[in-house]
Amino acid sequence: MAIENVIMMNVVGKINYVDKFAKDIFLFNDIQIVDAMQEIDSGRFILPIREENIGELLGFAQLVSGESMMDEKKFVKTVKKLNELYKGSLKLDMISLAKGDSDLGKALSKAREFEGNLEVEYGQLKEINDRIEALNKSRAAYSYLDELNIQMSELDNMENFSYSLGSVTRDNAARLKSIYNSVTSIVFHVGNQEDNEEVFMIISPKDLEIESQRILKALNFKPIEGFNKEYTKSPKENLQLINAEIITLTEQHIDLMKALVVHLEENREEATDSFNTLSLYSNLSIIKKNMAFSENNFYFSGWISKKDKSRMEAIAAKYPDIIVMFSSPNERGGKPPTKMKNNWLFRPFEALVKMYGVPSYNELDPTPFLSITYMFCFGFMFGDVGQGLVLALAGFILGKKGVELGNVLFRLGICSTFFGFMYGSFFGFEEIIQPIWVRPFEEVNTILLTAVFVGIGMLFAAYVYSIINKLKKKEIKEGVFGKNGICGFILYASFLGLVGINLSGFGTAQLLNPILIGLAILMILIVLVREPLANYLMKHSPLYEESASDYYVESGFELFEMLLAMFSNTLSFIRIGAFALTHVGLFMAFQTLSLMAQNGIISVGIFIFANVLIIVLEGLIVSIQALRLQFYELFSKYYTGDGVEFKPVDLQINLF
Repeated sequence: MAIENVIMMNVVGKINYVDKFAKDIFLFNDIQIVDAMQEIDSGRFILPIREENIGELLGFAQLVSGESMMDEKKFVKTVKKLNELYKGSLKLDMISLAKGDSDLGKALSKAREFEGNLEVEYGQLKEINDRIEALNKSRAAYSYLDELNIQMSELDNMENFSYSLGSVTRDNAARLKSIYNSVTSIVFHVGNQEDNEEVFMIISPKDLEIESQRILKALNFKPIEGFNKEYTKSPKENLQLINAEIITLTEQHIDLMKALVVHLEENREEATDSFNTLSLYSNLSIIKKNMAFSENNFYFSGWISKKDKSRMEAIAAKYPDIIVMFSSPNERGGKPPTKMKNNWLFRPFEALVKMYGVPSYNELDPTPFLSITYMFCFGFMFGDVGQGLVLALAGFILGKKGVELGNVLFRLGICSTFFGFMYGSFFGFEEIIQPIWVRPFEEVNTILLTAVFVGIGMLFAAYVYSIINKLKKKEIKEGVFGKNGICGFILYASFLGLVGINLSGFGTAQLLNPILIGLAILMILIVLVREPLANYLMKHSPLYEESASDYYVESGFELFEMLLAMFSNTLSFIRIGAFALTHVGLFMAFQTLSLMAQNGIISVGIFIFANVLIIVLEGLIVSIQALRLQFYELFSKYYTGDGVEFKPVDLQINLF
């Protein structure tokens, strides 16, 4: 439950086995590839100057980036086509790829043959689809004229007149009707379209056709397509012919699709082999894009976990004359990626942490702390056995379907169920089970005080996290003397001690008041002068990064903000108790409505609606409030989240 130590691995090998080495890297997977050319240009890829390394050292003078040499597009195009044909059901089989060498030429040949066999069937399907689309347009066009008892050949062959069918908006239809007398055409209203446009048939003298078209254009007249001179009979007869042809073509389409499905299944094994091989070579090309090449050697860089060093050395040992070098982040400088390592319980909550930011390499991973406190806060606010089990079931199903936050929801549902037993609540009813602890509405003060005490405990933990993080970064000013450092923690504890002593009513304990007041004043002064004090102790000069007057004005405002934040952050946790009471009170309101209904069916409906509303709406609000406490009251004290996420090969490479 921490951040894994990572190291940089730089490799120099002979170019004749670059494909095999790249395949081992891909199969190993747990490595973040780095552009080797950038590493070399920045001076971080350093080879030992030895006689046996002369060739590799001389290769630095003639390096070429793999970016300019590799092209995975020729593979990716075929991979995507296979994936499209099988509707994404083909999956990369890492086990079979690891068993032996894959024949790229054979895979390409198989894939092209496979595509060629399918082109005929897909070509026929496309022709049928295009024809059905054209027929549907014709059916729509002739359906407007189905009441006309006239042959279409007569309309099409009129000597002195022409006709057109089109639509206009309702507003323009009204304008058209208002100028019927001035239009040099015969206008028939023949129907309406689904988009609230009206359809008209316009018959115009050919000599005056230009004038008619000018008027229609001003009305934004949209001609209806689909009329075809091959249909010479009456509109009703033409519709019968069109419908018959559509039925025939649809049956042909179904038969072709069945044949295609059979063909795809018969060739699935070969398609899978080609998909695997071409996907592998696509990925290898992308890996090699991040390498650098000389005439005889390749140069590779990547981050790995420190614990994987021996495994990578074993992989490299398979290749003759390979040079492998490892360096720690401290040796090479720069910001290494952060590889988070959490157990099965806390791992799903990494997604919430990353919403705020990825922890930096030299920072404590807040995931365990967030996981425990977030689950506690949610369960405390949303305690119900039945509703919690519904959330857990929904989270379990979503998690199985690959929804990342589904696993978080499952854990929150379990915590809600636990607190439901503590409160004695089952789908809002408090008469079914006995509470292990309290019923919230009967012990309001207990609920609110518990929420505040829990919040104080969480704030204490946040101070500890902050102190450790800042001291790990050797930030003495903020880690020791800062508002979220040791002095800030002592100041907060002093204030809590003063409040606790004076509210407890113990006379003897009040003797500690002067000590705590003096300690608090001392801490305030130290926080106020933390910059010059830290610089003096660390022997840094000047004492102030800016003028002393500017520093004290700014520091004074920060001090006031710190004191205000201590008070507001503590009271903010009352919301945990308040939402626990709201959860109960909301259901009580629906319970009152059900009693007023005085109808069994309606009452049951109200209870079902109440639970659905509470689970969906209040569950969402409570989860947001719990996350708000994490981000604003806790993370703001100890977490920066300015790290760079470690991305293994499978996350860096995306073919689809």
